[in-house]
Amino acid sequence: MLNKKQLSGKSKKVQWIRSIEDLSNKDFTLNYDLENKKFYKFDNKVILHIFNSMVADFGEQFFRYSYSYRDTNELIFQLSMNSMVQGLSKFYTITTPFGVQVFYNKAELSSWSSRIRFERKQIGRSGWFDLELEISDDDMDVIQNADLENNIAITTNGVVLLNNDQRDLLRFVNKYTKLETKEEVKEGHFKKFILPFNRARIFELFELKKLGLEGALTQEEIDLCEKLQTLDKMPQYEVPEQFDKILRKYQKTGYNWLRFLYENKLGACLADDMGLGKTIQTICFLESIYDKIDRVLIVCPVSILLNWENEFKKFSNIDVHIFHGANREMPKDKKVILTSYGILKRELENYFEEDQFDIFIMDEVQHLKNMRSLGAYAARKIKSNFRVCLTGTPVENDLAEFYNIIDLAIPGIWGDLRFLRSSSTPKSRVFARKSAAPFILRRTKTQVLTDLPPKVENNVVLGFNDQEKNFYVDKLKSIKAKIQSAPKKKKYGEILKGLLELRQSCLWQDHDNSASRHYKHLESTKVEFLLENVEQLLEEGHQAIIFSQFTTYLDIIETAFNDRCWKYSRIDGSQSVKKRQKSVDAFQSGETPLFLISLKAGGVGLNLTAASYVFIMDPWWNPAVESQAIDRAYRIGQKNKLTVFKPVIKDTVEEKVLKLQEMKRELFKDLLPDDDDNLFTGKLTMKDFEDIFN
Repeated sequence: MLNKKQLSGKSKKVQWIRSIEDLSNKDFTLNYDLENKKFYKFDNKVILHIFNSMVADFGEQFFRYSYSYRDTNELIFQLSMNSMVQGLSKFYTITTPFGVQVFYNKAELSSWSSRIRFERKQIGRSGWFDLELEISDDDMDVIQNADLENNIAITTNGVVLLNNDQRDLLRFVNKYTKLETKEEVKEGHFKKFILPFNRARIFELFELKKLGLEGALTQEEIDLCEKLQTLDKMPQYEVPEQFDKILRKYQKTGYNWLRFLYENKLGACLADDMGLGKTIQTICFLESIYDKIDRVLIVCPVSILLNWENEFKKFSNIDVHIFHGANREMPKDKKVILTSYGILKRELENYFEEDQFDIFIMDEVQHLKNMRSLGAYAARKIKSNFRVCLTGTPVENDLAEFYNIIDLAIPGIWGDLRFLRSSSTPKSRVFARKSAAPFILRRTKTQVLTDLPPKVENNVVLGFNDQEKNFYVDKLKSIKAKIQSAPKKKKYGEILKGLLELRQSCLWQDHDNSASRHYKHLESTKVEFLLENVEQLLEEGHQAIIFSQFTTYLDIIETAFNDRCWKYSRIDGSQSVKKRQKSVDAFQSGETPLFLISLKAGGVGLNLTAASYVFIMDPWWNPAVESQAIDRAYRIGQKNKLTVFKPVIKDTVEEKVLKLQEMKRELFKDLLPDDDDNLFTGKLTMKDFEDIFN
């Protein structure tokens, strides 16, 4: 109902109040048209409804600038362009059923009849095709002048009103024409935009088909989308006989999930927690389709090449060839090729780029997290019908890494990565998680390994002795002075160098400048802490892993172990693949109860379940790297309670590192929350795909 307070302007106020009261008190109004010499009967409820709509759609000040002409029976209202644009579409929708005609600049408002269409062109790369988006000059006029917030476009031919479907269509078309076009062609009154598309985006094109934009999908793709829209549960595939009794329930779910995405020519990122058996699930998947495929490429860090080979020998009869080493050869009669990321980069042009692979598997794919790295570039050059990314940490530092890793598994899922905004906001994280949901499967140990013994992590806060504290404070003052006096271009380098020095000062200090690596000639609260604890652990019969990022620090710890005649193994990146495996076997058998490992060289791919204690001697900015290291011991096969010690020096840069770790953990939780059933179950019902279709 109209509120009298909305009627402003004293000279007109009485007139408007009287008019509204007359309309409210009578059912109809009779009006004589002098020109046509006819009486017209108006339903007062309709008139009041129109007036109410004017106030609701154009604002409470709508009647302030109003004029009435009795001789012509005209009412004139003046309003700003902004108010008109914001309210016109809704006003038109409400009043049209009553036969009300609305004009703009003497042209009646019209709806949009789009002539936009797609034409599909197949091109060479597997899974990729070109779409020609054909847009007429009239449609381009609508696109360029559309106000999508208000469902309206003021074009050269008048006002065009848009419905919600057309608004959604224009959002897609705007993105395509502004961000994704690789070529434009003008033909008469039409313009063609050439768009490169990958099959992973067929769900987006299916949504456009529902909005009236045809020509982009094959019948097979339409059938797939319609099937997914009515999918009650994921199909169950026959598990190869030798795996049926070995695989745990959640691993069979992972196998079925991989098969489903393979059969539908999509892509997969298996992101299970470290130690949950991503390798065996993948081998089972390969075994199940072995007779249907000709060529498989598996790429992983060099440290786990032999682990992959051993897993194949242990669980399958598949013959694997390792393409690595000085005398490497690429046989044509081997279906499964296993190589490292380093060899992939070096031999891309010679051996890999021209080959066509049925399956391309990237293990520990976080090694390719930087989309501008040579490794990521090489991986994108591989021609493959189906890609699988394996990682326990699909995001470590920022959202761009997540976009990159998912795009390696499902190329083109985000469109052109160059135009993707990777700024991390709550909205962008939700978009990323929902868009990737059908193609990413993640289970954590707490969800599926109820029989795994407990894990206890302890941040042990230690204090410097007086000498160490004074040394650290002096070092900090010196670093600040260098940063202050450094030229602008060199400031960043001084900051990084200073941080490195401060972190190392928390581990060991050389007060005499002796350059010695023997622990007796150095000051180190952390080494003293380590030796006290290890001595007790060895007496109790336990085994322990000691991680550090600095090989120099491992050298120092090694001198202390040698003095005490403690047996130990070591991996730091300098050993060959076979020597690494020999060190692992010695530790796992109990021959060497201690294992010194460089965090970067041995943080992934190793199975060290003999350990019941882990020492992370220096905190790293990225908690995912630490988690990977800890999970070398905390995985399937671990029978002992695992205790993790993380010594941290109070009032130093190490406490700042812990705060940064917490921020990184929040990003990971936002993208892969533990309580998100879509990421956990692997069931892939329509619910999993609805965000893509919407």
